[in-house]
Amino acid sequence: MIRNAKTISLIGLLMGGVTLFSACIGVQADITVRADGSGMAVLEYRVSRVLEALGVLDGNARWPPLPVGKADFERTQERVPGLRLVSFSTKEDAQDQYHQVKLEFADIEALVAFLDAAGLGASLVQERGQHRLTLVFTQGRAGREDPDFLALMEAAASGYGIALKLSFPGEGSLRVVDPAGPSVDPLPGMAVVPQGKQVSFTAPLGALLTHPQGLTLDLAW
Repeated sequence: MIRNAKTISLIGLLMGGVTLFSACIGVQADITVRADGSGMAVLEYRVSRVLEALGVLDGNARWPPLPVGKADFERTQERVPGLRLVSFSTKEDAQDQYHQVKLEFADIEALVAFLDAAGLGASLVQERGQHRLTLVFTQGRAGREDPDFLALMEAAASGYGIALKLSFPGEGSLRVVDPAGPSVDPLPGMAVVPQGKQVSFTAPLGALLTHPQGLTLDLAW
């Protein structure tokens, strides 16, 4: 497995240096926040077995880090106060490996530190009992790739996606925004539940990786 400490957040898998290899990853996260700020995060990483065959999961420095092993989560638990690894399991089929992780966090700060273990992509503002969590999914790719490469990346990501669900003790909201502007161009296949005690965001991975604008989730509760 990866030998060095790596970001193991949902966001970290989409930040910086995106290649065709990162298009072979799917992530599902179900996060519950309790009234006192503690909670549980259940994550499932779906990783193409092609990556394992290439040596990516054996710490090969030539490839992007894939922080899905139990040791990676144990290291993150050690350096993030208030974070506890509850369970880790792995299964596989002919195409993919599935890694399910359950984590408990003692407060919102521990959750944010987990989501952004490398200091990128997640920020939290707390004021007058209100919380606002910002998660950067992509920085935008306008003008940075040629059309043929983007088409190849989208094809490689076919069948993989990102799904994020958050449950709050009270009413919450979720907005999809562009940090550089007020709106985001429509994302094919995207589904959003924007209001309620449970909010969610899902999107095909290919559409996220090739989206020309930066895409950020703005959560409040």
